[in-house]
Amino acid sequence: MSAYQEFTGKTVEEAIRLAREEFGVDLNDLDFEILTPGSRGVLGMGAEPARIVAASRAALGGAAPKRDAAASAPLPAPSGDDRPRDDRGPRRDDRGPRRDDRPPRRDDRPPRRDDRGADRGPRRSASADLSASEAAEVAAARGSVAAERAELEAAEASPEALAAGQRILETLMGHLGFDASVEVAAGETSRLNVVADGDDRDALGALIGRKGERLSALQHLVNLMLSKEMGAWTRVLVDVEDYRGRRERQLRELAERAAARVAETGKMLQLEPMPALERRWIHLTLRDDPAVVTQSIGEEPNRRVVLLPRGG
Repeated sequence: MSAYQEFTGKTVEEAIRLAREEFGVDLNDLDFEILTPGSRGVLGMGAEPARIVAASRAALGGAAPKRDAAASAPLPAPSGDDRPRDDRGPRRDDRGPRRDDRPPRRDDRPPRRDDRGADRGPRRSASADLSASEAAEVAAARGSVAAERAELEAAEASPEALAAGQRILETLMGHLGFDASVEVAAGETSRLNVVADGDDRDALGALIGRKGERLSALQHLVNLMLSKEMGAWTRVLVDVEDYRGRRERQLRELAERAAARVAETGKMLQLEPMPALERRWIHLTLRDDPAVVTQSIGEEPNRRVVLLPRGG
């Protein structure tokens, strides 16, 4: 029987309080996951309660799998045959790595087996029951999740991958006519940063594009070339004139201000929806904060971070 129980309340704080009272523990000894944050509705109509699942850490052997997983990896890491095909290395042909990060279609996978080892047989494609617009929406969501997972992996690139990516990016900048250098920024978020002086510095802005669209395209190109050189699908984060670095610093400052507000008011605070990499910066900034805990809730592309007061 699972140690987790579901609790509801008008707010997340109330649901957590009920869980603490049920198990007789404080917040530090409670493992929980927020299912829905609740909604007040409009003029009292359409209101929805907040829902969580929670368990005492003592019943889990002192672990907190749901909270720790949310804080350390906003997106679950692929495993086994459910990994995107790109994570299994380049295909064994002359075409090199795949050109996108989409996971393989379920129909392309071998028949799955249940716990008794019996074949379940081919499964009917879910798209058979979807309209064209719904199928396109599902495909876009899958592509978005795969792209976010790729950025999370790129943020933890190995020193070998960063060194090889630096050489490739410097060569590419030369071919594009930029007199620029590439710096390696290693740390919690490792990346390659293209920098230049004078007129070339202003010209580098063209590589960023609207909301970083051209920067993402440049990063994809570098990763294709890097994967071919490394012999396995490899990713690095590419930055231009500290564009990503500035965003990271802004979000870390936002996280600290939000934590101070939660500590002052004692109330939960929700941040705006963010990509997985940006949520990761929030979690890392506040992981050792004595006053708050962080949790990711919701579904992509509206997944967000909530801050909760650390109970005593």
